[in-house]
Amino acid sequence: MKQGIRWSPLLLLVAGALPARAQKSLAGTAWQGTANIPGPTEVVFQFKQDTVLMIDQASKHVIETMFYTQKGNQYAWRKISGGSPCDTQTPGTWAYKIKRDEITFTVVEDACPGRTEATLNKPFKKVTWPTP
Repeated sequence: MKQGIRWSPLLLLVAGALPARAQKSLAGTAWQGTANIPGPTEVVFQFKQDTVLMIDQASKHVIETMFYTQKGNQYAWRKISGGSPCDTQTPGTWAYKIKRDEITFTVVEDACPGRTEATLNKPFKKVTWPTP
């Protein structure tokens, strides 16, 4: 019984630190990688406060603008404007994992094939990107 009491403060400290660690905000970050839209294209995802821009890295042209909300290590996004076949009402939920200066995206649930077929399964690298 004494041993359980001794570990309790440590467990509470560790458990309390986990949610804060898992909720790294995407706002203010930019990530460069390859998206199949429909062919392989180098893109930058620039996350702002509640929107994310998908930018063609070579031409600096905004391909898609999406609204997003974030909860823990998942975010839901839906199209505002752009060239994908997604409509503006259908959200997609994705998970992300940041390790050092790389992020990986994983589909949780998304009914829009334009996003799921973009195959964002390779790591994206963190970059500094000017605000358009």
